[in-house]
Amino acid sequence: MKNLYLLNMIKVVVIDSNTLYRIGLVSVLKNTSRFEVTGDYKSFNSVKPHVDSLDADIVLLGVNKDCGFDAAQYLKVKNSSLRVIIISLNKDEFFVLNTVESKVEGFIYKDAEPEEIIFGIDKVVEGERFYSSEISNLLLQCIHKKNSKSLPFLTSKEKEIIRYVMDGYSSKQIAAFLNVSPRTIDTHRANILGKFNLKNTTELVAKIAENRIAL
Repeated sequence: MKNLYLLNMIKVVVIDSNTLYRIGLVSVLKNTSRFEVTGDYKSFNSVKPHVDSLDADIVLLGVNKDCGFDAAQYLKVKNSSLRVIIISLNKDEFFVLNTVESKVEGFIYKDAEPEEIIFGIDKVVEGERFYSSEISNLLLQCIHKKNSKSLPFLTSKEKEIIRYVMDGYSSKQIAAFLNVSPRTIDTHRANILGKFNLKNTTELVAKIAENRIAL
């Protein structure tokens, strides 16, 4: 069933300090019959006092040094019905990952073609998140980079010993449970720490929790 939003006019507010870009974007939206531009602002400060009564389904928010993620969060907190799409030329990895974590509905790179912008807005209106191709490629690179930093392989015996360690048992106690010598347990513990390049058990427990390693 077609989303009801797409059968009606989609109300869009554009906030961007770059006048030429903003004018061009507004023109693209106005030339698309199902979009109604209900606001066109050069700065977030001019919108801020009216956020709770903003007449919009979508806010296209230009993020830069003067308008950051706090503006996106403010929009969503003050008016929960708004769907916010970040528009920016910034492709810095940290910036992009922060955008994803900020819970906005999308990120459209400013160099995107008009067709991609319209497609992205439609996807967000349908309830999906949307990242333009330029941003999607960067996110995939980030994921690949993160996955390439693979965690060391742990044997079933090492996992069993780690479980005991995390429960606070000493090498002597673990040795009794497993019917081996304490020296054997100490050797296993040293091997485990070596695999993670850690110095002590406290660091090991933190690493297990941080990476949610299944034991």
